Amino acid sequence: MSPAPTRSPVVLRTLVVTGALALSLTACTAPSQAAPSATPTSGAQASATPGATPTATPTPDLVSTPFTIDCDDLLDTGSLASWYPGLTAVPDESASGDESRDGEALQHVADADGTTCTWQDSSGATVTVGVAHFDPDSLDELANELVATSNSVPTFGVEGYFDTPGEIGTAEAFSSPAFVVARSTTFLEPGDAEPVVSAVLSALKQVD
Repeated sequence: MSPAPTRSPVVLRTLVVTGALALSLTACTAPSQAAPSATPTSGAQASATPGATPTATPTPDLVSTPFTIDCDDLLDTGSLASWYPGLTAVPDESASGDESRDGEALQHVADADGTTCTWQDSSGATVTVGVAHFDPDSLDELANELVATSNSVPTFGVEGYFDTPGEIGTAEAFSSPAFVVARSTTFLEPGDAEPVVSAVLSALKQVD
């Protein structure tokens, strides 16, 4: 019987190769097994698991509805001039002061297809108001950011904040579904912006 004498060497060689592979794998994995490590947190364990959700949660996209309103309906020019003499309505793109368009708050309004209105005096000082509509979760997201980065203002009558990023007074107010921004170099403190914010909020009650 010729097959019998040839099978034995094959089996032996297979065993030898298998044993060598086992030793090789053991040698490769031994250092990682022996290395000391801190006890991972549940987040670290999740991130190390293939296919696990990352521990860092990305900021959700803001959900908005396009909102348009005539600037004269949003803020009466006569009232504005009484608070800040010399201001007249101008197209936003014609305003000479960069402060009329800069700022993250007004960028949110622009991205949401909201309304932006600008008034300017002869010296170039501007007051810009922006209004956009967002869903409740998005409004919460915007407000939560301001809790850590701005200053709460109770006198706006709604949840409101005021800060002076880049020395430009910026008031932000929330009256669902509206997100209201009033921004100007003439706003040195919340009280300076309060008449504008209140007028805009009142106007929105008539159109919403």
